[in-house]
Amino acid sequence: MQIDNRPKIWGLDASGIHDAWWRAQGVQCVRRGIRLDPDSGAELFLLIEPDQLVAFDLGEIAEAMVWSEARATAVRIIERSEESYKERVIRSASGEILGISRSYVHDEKIGYRIIMTPHAQIARRWAASSERREGWLEVRKECRGKLDLRKVYGHCYDLKLIENHREFLTWVIASWDDPDRVLEGIHEVSPGIFAVAETLAESKGTCIAPAWIGFEGFGVDSVPLVGPDFVPDASGASVKSNPIRVLPINEIMLPRGRVKERLVPSGSLYGIGKRLFDISWALIVLILMSPIFLLVAILVAADDGFPLLFGHVRQKRGGHTFRCWKFRTMRRDAESMVKELQAMNKADGPQVFIEFDPRVTRVGKYLRKLQLDELPQFWNVLVGDMSIVGPRPSPDKENQFCPAWREMRLSVRPGITGLWQVERTRAPGEDFQEWIKYDIKYTRSASFWLDVKICVKTAWNIVSRS
Repeated sequence: MQIDNRPKIWGLDASGIHDAWWRAQGVQCVRRGIRLDPDSGAELFLLIEPDQLVAFDLGEIAEAMVWSEARATAVRIIERSEESYKERVIRSASGEILGISRSYVHDEKIGYRIIMTPHAQIARRWAASSERREGWLEVRKECRGKLDLRKVYGHCYDLKLIENHREFLTWVIASWDDPDRVLEGIHEVSPGIFAVAETLAESKGTCIAPAWIGFEGFGVDSVPLVGPDFVPDASGASVKSNPIRVLPINEIMLPRGRVKERLVPSGSLYGIGKRLFDISWALIVLILMSPIFLLVAILVAADDGFPLLFGHVRQKRGGHTFRCWKFRTMRRDAESMVKELQAMNKADGPQVFIEFDPRVTRVGKYLRKLQLDELPQFWNVLVGDMSIVGPRPSPDKENQFCPAWREMRLSVRPGITGLWQVERTRAPGEDFQEWIKYDIKYTRSASFWLDVKICVKTAWNIVSRS
């Protein structure tokens, strides 16, 4: 008879605690080779092998899934060691010590590859697979070949190694400060110390948080317990008399002060309404302004020949690239002239603003003044690359100047007009700061009425030529 050496706490082994930890985040763990009963409250399903435990920050992956619009995302977990450093002595040519250089490094190793999906049907396919290869093939079929790939730093544990059971439990105890939200029947008997109610009268040993005390596992004669650590269930402890229930996701209470938010946001009424507004107005403008399109095309060709349009590569929502179309207002060699004219650039950021720009053609000067050069962007709006209102679409080289700003502005569709365009002052040394300020303000407070206000102000600026 084989003895089960796997430590358990409150009747749950490392796998059970792992699944409960993920439930606290709205995620149901699905292992291959089992019958799946989907939790109705699950927003995401984590597809893993039977002997795997994983832990990583969900926020980055959930956001990536919104951007990619893939039905499932393959996640490669990278394990990172504690930060270490190397030092070396810096000497002059004569051997004199000038100083010491210290460089900080992380040792990294490639961990497990798992799958995240919001679709229960994909999770069922995985659960019904008898082999890993079969599971991945079934997922790819459900995704019709579109399986997004991501990397994330995290932790991986192999359940085949008995020492990994204790390592994971120690990690989760140090990381999870409210297991009582998910595990019904346990209580915080002292700050950071969790046990079943029946243990409260018996827990007289020395215990330093964070710590978890299993069934009948901590008595008068217990040795001091210094967290993060745990006392497993005592051998032969009766689990039936002390039932611990892992709550369904719908029954899990949110931490105090937290508001319920979806992991993978669904389309809001504002988002749906805005898209319908974009499509309607893009069609109206393209149809009614078609004579103007023809006239502008003739003028551009007569002034500086072909091509009529200029398609600059910009980034749209999610960081994907697209060609942002405009009627060409600059000379055909304008891009190559940027370095030569850099001294004339009045913008303080990565963009270029040159007063009386010599690259602009004669017709282009008037097209810009009347903003007729932007008309082809209504085609970008119609196909979904852009919106009528949103942050200015920019190339990757400009977005990299401020990573946090980049992530916010790329969470929405770029616009033909936006808050920055109607509010900026062009004050010397302030343009880039205003660009960041108004883009962030828009992404945080976007609404139907704000969009209407921006559209009205844009129209007034065109009419008043300001």
